Amino acid sequence: MTTATLGILGVGHLATYTVTGLRNGGDQRRIILSPRNAAAASRLAEQCRCEVAGSNQEVVEGSDIILLAVRPKSLSELVQGLTFKPGQLVMSAMAGVSLQQLRQHAALQGATLVRVLPPASVEVGAGPVPQFPANATAEALFGAMGKVIVLESEALFDVALAHGCLHGWSYFLVQQLIDWSVAQGMSQHAARQMVVNSITSAMALAESRPELDYGDIGNGIATPGTFTLKGLEHINANNGLQAWSDAMDVVSKAE
Repeated sequence: MTTATLGILGVGHLATYTVTGLRNGGDQRRIILSPRNAAAASRLAEQCRCEVAGSNQEVVEGSDIILLAVRPKSLSELVQGLTFKPGQLVMSAMAGVSLQQLRQHAALQGATLVRVLPPASVEVGAGPVPQFPANATAEALFGAMGKVIVLESEALFDVALAHGCLHGWSYFLVQQLIDWSVAQGMSQHAARQMVVNSITSAMALAESRPELDYGDIGNGIATPGTFTLKGLEHINANNGLQAWSDAMDVVSKAE
């Protein structure tokens, strides 16, 4: 069976970690890159066995599937004058751009449109990839490098955009705790190992017990008289946990 050719319009960070994730996962499909951002396209083509087309229209004509990976403000300029194949699968990875907004562009009105948002961690085959609506081809593509989560509505996809930000915020939380540990006298290596394994081991334990909520497990550990509860009370008193939910609200409700 021939594997569908993937064409990517817009070669930046998202395109780079998506293509890298595919290749790291053993995907050998033909990948055609737009000439936009020529230096990045040339570098990615060399590193990940891709082709760079002479024009964006060449990408569309030579591909079965298209990934739109430009910033939202560049969409109008990108699709102006392009002709997509009837029913061609076009996956948009542009945060905040709805299906309705995509369909306002004449070039996209005859395409099959799907929204996806792969995180940077798909480069190493990890991380959630929200998708709407359901589409088996898109799910198979991203399922090779992450956990595809098909959402029931586009409104929920917009909620999932906040989880994409959560992915980014997590690095800052981990670094904050590493820096604190180093300030107490730990080596950089020991501090990193302690923080990372404290968090990942908690996830591993909780996921081994799907019948329990994370809060149930936490309450079983943060019992009266424990240092865990003492620290948790301080975090709550300073709006530490609520601040994360508040940040999710800020992102998910942003225009």
